[in-house]
Amino acid sequence: MSSLLLHLRQSLKRPDHWLYASWLDIVLKYRRTRLGLLWMLVPTAVYIWGIGGFLAALQPGIAVAGFLAHVGIGFVVFRLISTVAMDATTAFAQSQAYIYDGHTRLTDFVLRAVARSFGYFLLSLPVALAAAFASPEFDAFGTGLAFLGLATVMWNLFVFSVLLAIAGARFPDLHEAMGSAVMALFLVTPVVWYASVAPPHTLHGQLMRANPLHHMIAVVRAPLLGEQVEPVTWVYLAAMTAAGTVAAVWVYRSAARRVPQWL
Repeated sequence: MSSLLLHLRQSLKRPDHWLYASWLDIVLKYRRTRLGLLWMLVPTAVYIWGIGGFLAALQPGIAVAGFLAHVGIGFVVFRLISTVAMDATTAFAQSQAYIYDGHTRLTDFVLRAVARSFGYFLLSLPVALAAAFASPEFDAFGTGLAFLGLATVMWNLFVFSVLLAIAGARFPDLHEAMGSAVMALFLVTPVVWYASVAPPHTLHGQLMRANPLHHMIAVVRAPLLGEQVEPVTWVYLAAMTAAGTVAAVWVYRSAARRVPQWL
């Protein structure tokens, strides 16, 4: 069995399988609807101006435009992360026929799940950016740092998707457990509230900072809205990236050959 990095390089050189398949997944989902891919904009718009607007009205004195931008960017990044995590647990099960047919480069199936969720993210991103542009806090100079943060997030999503996909092949119940975990993590992730209300010395502040989703959202959202990224976020992400990469390489080498037996 080849290494993870070798298979990843081969998949990136020949993206015809996973890239085309991920696009087909998106197109076929909305093929028979009137609005087609425009439906991807609806949930984001409803969340930002519906739920975000409602919550802003409950907090007198809050800057509504800034809060909507905070919610919008936080929502699309949170949905990207949670969708990848959910889809990764069934990535191999959904491609069982290909694997049984001898397609053992498993990175293709992981990349398909990641690319599909990233496609949803890109399609809904204009709505979130519209909310960000309308905010006086928007900082165009932070775009470069936000792209760097997004690249870090995507690499982490890939390596942890490898781990989740292999674990999901071995333990099918992981998909249901992940759904519950995502709901719990949403409560301690500052998507519809500001991280400043959870100081580090408080219990909810410690839970928030132990939550990887908070840090993954912060490195994308904070630079765009002119906010400072906490030093602990950079340390957390650096440690998570290193640990996740090592774990994914080791687990893929030792367990990927068993995936066909587990499916």
